[in-house]
Amino acid sequence: MAAACGWLLVINLFGRKVPRRFIPLYYWAGDIALLSALIFVFRLNMLLATLLVAAAAHLAIVLSDKIEIYWVSLVSIVSVLLVLLSAWQREAGALSDLALISLLLVTSLATAYLVHRADRRNAENIDASIRELNAFTGYSSERILHLWAISNQQLAKNWQQAQIAEDDHERLKEWYRLNSELYLFALSGYNLEYKRIRSNLNMLKYARGSCLDYGAGNGEILLEVAKTERATYYDVEGETMRFARERAKQRNLAIKFFHTKAELAIAGQLDGFDTIFSLDVLEHLPDLPGELNFLASLLNPGGLLVFDVPAGATKSHPMHLNHDLNVVAYMRAKGFKDERSLWQKLPFKKEEKYFFRAPRDPKSTLIALQRTDKVASA
Repeated sequence: MAAACGWLLVINLFGRKVPRRFIPLYYWAGDIALLSALIFVFRLNMLLATLLVAAAAHLAIVLSDKIEIYWVSLVSIVSVLLVLLSAWQREAGALSDLALISLLLVTSLATAYLVHRADRRNAENIDASIRELNAFTGYSSERILHLWAISNQQLAKNWQQAQIAEDDHERLKEWYRLNSELYLFALSGYNLEYKRIRSNLNMLKYARGSCLDYGAGNGEILLEVAKTERATYYDVEGETMRFARERAKQRNLAIKFFHTKAELAIAGQLDGFDTIFSLDVLEHLPDLPGELNFLASLLNPGGLLVFDVPAGATKSHPMHLNHDLNVVAYMRAKGFKDERSLWQKLPFKKEEKYFFRAPRDPKSTLIALQRTDKVASA
């Protein structure tokens, strides 16, 4: 066990120096070498050996930037030969050999098919996004790809140069307005990532009734929400809002747009919201308790508030502000119910999203609001 861990440690240390195009081959060869030693020297159990070889084949195929038939064939053939040699060494029965080899081939080919399908869908998403941005901005494909690559770094640089105080609300708002085109490309690139797509799809199941996206950016979530529910967009006025408007118009979707809190507050008083999303937003705003109070005031009784916990500043995102607030205690003091699942509450989970249900009795909300200042200062 110690030798196997040592081998994996060495492989990972030297893997940093391997050119990107050789990474799948490098790690796969390392896995095969380790498995060969376990199978032939330590006489690993046949079923376990086959499962480990199948896992190594799966990782080798998934790591590939592009699925090629020769690579899938090489991985599959070597994996089958390794299992056959192991069976031959142990003089295993023909039926058991055939079953294990079939299992290995099925898992390898299934992985290749799923990765190929994912690559094709990703390419389609990229092409569609480029066409949409080209129609909106008039920029060439090459410029769009370039802006996708550099927008986050440029935003970080612009923020550091601006030197804006965290409590200067007006300058903060103006900075985001002036940098909205960079955010247009940063967000459109981010929304193409698998993790982000999966997160957005997961958020859609919470949309009920009148929905508000607070800090909606390019409108990614609202474009889907508006197909079945009433949708309201709020963000600073700039290129991201113009892009979201254009996308809604192209899809013939009825979305209300706001860029001032005063207008949004009036809309909330006339017809409150049943679901409010605020994702990747609150870490950009200086007054977290104030923002949570404002969003809570817009919710109908029994409405759901979904938001991210502010992550704080990082090297790549220095504009993320650091907030010192016990969000759970704060929202509970307002009478809100924490509706995260037990799985989402586990301490080892890096879960940043919170789900809070507003009290169904409006009077209890007013009483709870009087307690929040005490929680915030505690």
